[in-house]
Amino acid sequence: MKTKPIKWLLTCIIVLLMGVTTLFARALHTGKGEVIAVRFLELKPDVNIAEFEDFAYKTFNPGFNGSVPGLKEYIAKSDRGMDVGSYSLLMIFDSQIVRDTMIPNRSASDWLNKIMEDQKLWALWNKLGTYVVDGSLGKYNDFVVLR
Repeated sequence: MKTKPIKWLLTCIIVLLMGVTTLFARALHTGKGEVIAVRFLELKPDVNIAEFEDFAYKTFNPGFNGSVPGLKEYIAKSDRGMDVGSYSLLMIFDSQIVRDTMIPNRSASDWLNKIMEDQKLWALWNKLGTYVVDGSLGKYNDFVVLR
């Protein structure tokens, strides 16, 4: 007779442990994984490629390097794959939480705006806009690293 309550208790403990394990396993994928935001850049037809790449190498990439805590931002060029020679803007956020804090509702937060202004990063962003087709920066995917 005493084995029934023990079996019931053990079953409850196992179910509870499975539930807690599942909860914590999912927590790793909800807000904590790095976000790799890819903006597919379509250059304007009259853009001088050498000038654009010079801007990326010497101005944009160094300007964003270490300027915004929790964010790495680069212009990159494809050298393999489906669209060799294409360009993208890569933004690597420390986590979904960081991305959503910096850019809630698809616009920069006051905190991010202040950093962008203080570091004169809006000037770099606006200069990038002179090279790309209007709406180009709106073509994107954000990928969450599953950790």
